[in-house]
Amino acid sequence: MDTAAETATPPRRDGAWHEAVPYSSAGQLVERLAPQVAAAVSAGDPVLAVLDEATGVRLRDALGTDSSGVDFQDPLEVHRMPAFTVALQWARTSRLITAPGGRALVVGQQLDAIDRGPHHWARLDIGVNVATAGLPVTVLCPFEDDIAHLDTVQATHPLLGTATGSEPSRFYREPEESVLDYPPPPPPDLGTPAAELTFVPDDLVDLRHLVVRVAGSAGLDPDRVADLVLAVNELASNSVEHGPGWGRLRLWTGAESGADVVAEVADTSRMTVPFPGMRMPPPAGARGRGLWLAAELSDALEVWSEPSNTVIRVQMSI
Repeated sequence: MDTAAETATPPRRDGAWHEAVPYSSAGQLVERLAPQVAAAVSAGDPVLAVLDEATGVRLRDALGTDSSGVDFQDPLEVHRMPAFTVALQWARTSRLITAPGGRALVVGQQLDAIDRGPHHWARLDIGVNVATAGLPVTVLCPFEDDIAHLDTVQATHPLLGTATGSEPSRFYREPEESVLDYPPPPPPDLGTPAAELTFVPDDLVDLRHLVVRVAGSAGLDPDRVADLVLAVNELASNSVEHGPGWGRLRLWTGAESGADVVAEVADTSRMTVPFPGMRMPPPAGARGRGLWLAAELSDALEVWSEPSNTVIRVQMSI
């Protein structure tokens, strides 16, 4: 391992840590990242790195044999998912901690080459603040220091990296406030569904059977089919119990959906749960458990809510 990774070991942190890391070159970025990544690997912590190819190669070289302790992931594949889903996946790295007092490290580079809409990075960072709250997770977000949206970076990161360390962002805004400026893109049109059902309470058994039939025909593994059935049942039950008492299920499969199976539950209610599915609900809470469970069971959960309707989609891949 070269001298970039042999500099002073950074201090151990407590709780969630979400920091924007400016850089002007790949070499400079690796010099900043390598000591932190090497320290995490040495401690036996789970480490996830989502970097462009050139930076990933440099970091591997700097780490030497320690690079085997890093889960390098393709940014194009990671950011194929919705921003809040990516945030949840990063927060779940804390579940890979095996040593007492361990913490997870995620390095998620912001890349202009990834075009996921104008609000993707802002929504990802807001989602990270929500999903990692109270968890032993460090998320470092490298960004080129000449970007035009510096004000957005400052507003969505509690901490900013400097030449001498880290400091609180003076312009940081809490997630419930900042997310209002970055609404999700509208639901994409998936074309004609493979199946649909308008349901009332007595139809939930038929709804579950329909999901089994469509998802099974699409080739989804039986265990994944069972997860999807449970997720859709939770969403439909919300429409029945907390919504207007009815809803509409639509299912897509194959290339038209952009995933193997997409299930949508829509009704005429308005969703008032903040960051639906992203926070584990309190044991005594009356709302939010179904959405959280659906997010846990599926590969992605997205929610669009207006005053007169709510649309929720979950997707499953083989």
